[in-house]
Amino acid sequence: MNLQKHVDFLLKNASPNILYRVKRDILKLPIDMPEMISLQEQIRNLPKVKKAFSCQRENGFFGTVLHGGYFDGFDSTVELLKRNGIELTDPHMVKARDSLAVWKDYEKDHFYKAGNAMDEHGRGGFRAIWAEQLVELGVNEATPQIRDQIECALRSFRGALAYSNPDDFSVKATFRGQPCRYYMKGAAFPAANHISLLEKTLSWRTPENIEMVKRSYAHCKEIMKDYNDGMIYVNCGYFVGPFNHHWNLPKMKIHIRDFDLHPIDFAWFMKGLGSASVRYPIFDDGNPYLKESLYEMLEDDNFIESISADQLRMFKNYASIAPSWRKKESIVCDLYFPILLALNKKNI
Repeated sequence: MNLQKHVDFLLKNASPNILYRVKRDILKLPIDMPEMISLQEQIRNLPKVKKAFSCQRENGFFGTVLHGGYFDGFDSTVELLKRNGIELTDPHMVKARDSLAVWKDYEKDHFYKAGNAMDEHGRGGFRAIWAEQLVELGVNEATPQIRDQIECALRSFRGALAYSNPDDFSVKATFRGQPCRYYMKGAAFPAANHISLLEKTLSWRTPENIEMVKRSYAHCKEIMKDYNDGMIYVNCGYFVGPFNHHWNLPKMKIHIRDFDLHPIDFAWFMKGLGSASVRYPIFDDGNPYLKESLYEMLEDDNFIESISADQLRMFKNYASIAPSWRKKESIVCDLYFPILLALNKKNI
């Protein structure tokens, strides 16, 4: 399939932030070119970007908590800025990086108690998110906060090799009448934050570690392929969230209609495709239908019309980066860009 016509459409119709990311991430233009510097200045003046900058505290911290929603949560605000094309060299990002490296107010964070409990049980909680944000902002991986969480992730993968089924590391229970499981004390099993951190870092990648992690990842998928007992929690008195990695996610063709019952999932799917995080592939989720699915979305003349109003609303709230939807072309650019970016990242 020739994707050039879609790229040309974006080059002609996209807002400055999408145009910048097309040129940087798909066409690979150097960011110090005059046209790219001009686009960077336009991006800094976009309403959402200015709002994000305005929520930066005097000490450089974005918002009031590490893990939260746009403009209040440091992580989501950094993610929003990066998706809009703000570079790590921007003074606001440099100041945020420096503030996070010496951050001391974490005990005031609403997520701290639950996240700390996750960390104490090796579940990749508060400290894992802190480490990942440092990575997102370009901090050296040898920094203790990052290095320690990488080691925690490796221990989780290594420990999982000792199990043959979920009963080896968790016990059945119910939570508000729904089936669930609780981790056994001392259980080691990788969580989503472990996986994400290892994907974004390189310092741990010795041949031995790579072989172990790949083997363990495949082993975990085999263990969890028939899992249907609901979420898995840390049994420590806090509601700390689910097992939260889709180990047994079906590998099927993706259709817009798949998101009808849960429109928010459409936003998360598209947001994931349009991520600005740097990842170094190590884990193969291997949906053989992803390429075909994304191509079909681009080639469907009724793609935009087939997206429900609820799906569009969720996308606009959580995954959109176009500053305005007054024109249909703006909506098309906003929806096409993450699909084109995902295909480009996969070199397909």
